[in-house]
Amino acid sequence: MLAHLAVLAAEGGETINPVVPDEIGEIVWGAIGFFGLWILMRYVCLPPLLRIRAQREQQIQADREAAATAETQAEQVRRDYDATIGEARAEAARIIEAARTEAEAGRSTKVGAVEAEVAEQRRSEMAELDVARAAALGELKGDVADLAVSAASKVVQSDLDPSAHRATVDEYVNQAGGAS
Repeated sequence: MLAHLAVLAAEGGETINPVVPDEIGEIVWGAIGFFGLWILMRYVCLPPLLRIRAQREQQIQADREAAATAETQAEQVRRDYDATIGEARAEAARIIEAARTEAEAGRSTKVGAVEAEVAEQRRSEMAELDVARAAALGELKGDVADLAVSAASKVVQSDLDPSAHRATVDEYVNQAGGAS
């Protein structure tokens, strides 16, 4: 066609408009081709494309709904997990507190038993000490009485009877022992 146009342009004749056809037959055949192609596209090629497009839209909608459902389920699972973790923490705290209370009770029991044992030993030792003190005091009284009578007999330069003066010396030792 370009060659045809180039020949006509070289002849210098009339100018040809390439947009508007110059023959009526060409317009008719162009219209028949156009409408034939339009009918072919409209009724043969376009329906499968529209059907595929609708299926894709349905698939996309189904995927969105599935994603929303999965998100809701994931949120529920997370809430359940958090609740389970909270229960486990509460149970652990309860067990720790029970163990702490039990240990404190055991410690208190043991401390009470040891304190009672120490108190009993203290009472026993105090009783032994009192007995030893009484024995030492009794022995000391006898020795003091003998010593006092012996010293008094040397001062007086006569023999004194220790048994006669023992009561006086014992009374003095008791008064001196109570004052200290």
